[in-house]
Amino acid sequence: MTVVGDVSFCHLVIGVTDMDRALAFYRDALGMDIVFETLISGEPFDAVLHAKRNQEGRVVGGLLGGLMVELLSLGAKPTADPPARRAGTGIHNVSLSVRDLDDTHRRLHAAGYTPDQDPFEIGGVRMFFVKDPDGTPVEFIELPNGVRSTYEMHRGVPLHIGPAR
Repeated sequence: MTVVGDVSFCHLVIGVTDMDRALAFYRDALGMDIVFETLISGEPFDAVLHAKRNQEGRVVGGLLGGLMVELLSLGAKPTADPPARRAGTGIHNVSLSVRDLDDTHRRLHAAGYTPDQDPFEIGGVRMFFVKDPDGTPVEFIELPNGVRSTYEMHRGVPLHIGPAR
């Protein structure tokens, strides 16, 4: 029995400590197309964050890989210390499909974002990870036979998200 059956992916929110640094990665290095920017505050926002005071934040939303990604900064100051290892719950990483994994690896490295490892393969899928400026792992994958999404890989039908090209 399905309780909620009419669902569609809407957006992904990634918490960041320094919006300018995050934009240098997501917009400038990865090509996120910015579509909005807003300041947020007030009681509904505090309730969602379980805040005890009037929390203020900045949200920048954009299209990345055909999906909406929202970067959320709550004004935290970035630290020089490396980010702590993430716990086993919540979002572990963002995954982006690319046509040429080796070229993507080279370009990110040249832009100053050192990948965690050289491209490797698991079950016919090639991948590598790089951390965003706050330590959130971003996975780049090259799927077999030129497919662009796991939906296409498992269902045999291309998944078209966003405007037709």
